[in-house]
Amino acid sequence: MSADYGYINARVRGLKSKLLEPKFYSEALDASDYSALLSSLAQSPYVKELEEAQARYSGLKVLDVALGRNFYHTTRSILNFSDGEAHELIALMLLRYDLYNIKAIARAKHAGRDLEEIQDAFFPAGELKLPILETVASAPDMAGAAQALLASPSALKGAFARAAQHYTSDNDLYKLELALDQAYYKIINAKLKEINAPDSFVRYIKREIDATNLRTALKLQGSESSDDLFIPGGKEIGRAVFDAVAAETSLGSLQILSSTSFSAVAEAQNLGEAENVIRELLNSSAKRLAADPLGIGVVANYLRMKEAEAARLRLLARGKYYKVPRETLARELGDA
Repeated sequence: MSADYGYINARVRGLKSKLLEPKFYSEALDASDYSALLSSLAQSPYVKELEEAQARYSGLKVLDVALGRNFYHTTRSILNFSDGEAHELIALMLLRYDLYNIKAIARAKHAGRDLEEIQDAFFPAGELKLPILETVASAPDMAGAAQALLASPSALKGAFARAAQHYTSDNDLYKLELALDQAYYKIINAKLKEINAPDSFVRYIKREIDATNLRTALKLQGSESSDDLFIPGGKEIGRAVFDAVAAETSLGSLQILSSTSFSAVAEAQNLGEAENVIRELLNSSAKRLAADPLGIGVVANYLRMKEAEAARLRLLARGKYYKVPRETLARELGDA
């Protein structure tokens, strides 16, 4: 292991070189069906995980399981060759996948889905390994899932237990997810102070918080809520801006965003477009952070790129599996 960013980032650039190129997606769009797509993917760095998944599963689960395992192996390798401050910051970034997986379980419990229906969506890259996630997901209800998570090392287990308790009385999934987001960023901010994280990385996290608050405010537009859904710790989307956005009834009237770097959101025609704009702004932020060859940004940017690759492959697989027209799939892939 090494605490030297030069060494760590050189290794991560090597991983980045294995990301699928635009040519792959162009050729995959022309694949005749889902099986042909898997054959193409078998010629890529996903071959090992794909072969293992094909030996046990069928259908879309083959690709979903292969993606999850590949992501896990990749993130473990980054952790294993890093040490010191870099290792702590990388572990902190991987906590977001614990958040993602807990939310996936919560949504499944809310919808009455069982383990078989959701385990292919897991991204076990944080502290919560697959066996733990499967145990939590096997619980009969939200309260049971929260109780099962308490036996894990997750930093989010207490927040999930409290949120699940409220859920039993109001059945409000959105409030539960917001409570998890709030706990997640509270943990992040406390850890950043504890390890005296670089200012550039702190700004990057503040931008993520701004994006989360903006997404929440957009979803609240036109509705009344007395609950405190705002997450402190951002930079541009303060409480006043958050409340003003939530009070509006349309995206086009968000003049208050004109003085922020999120001004382009006001030009979106719907929430889907707004989400695309926000995602691209975060991608640009990660790229700027990665400009420092001796900083943590190279890893942060790579993780976003790797996650985006998995999302595009999932979309592509479903398009081929369900025989979505090429033009439609190409358009959706461009928006992913």
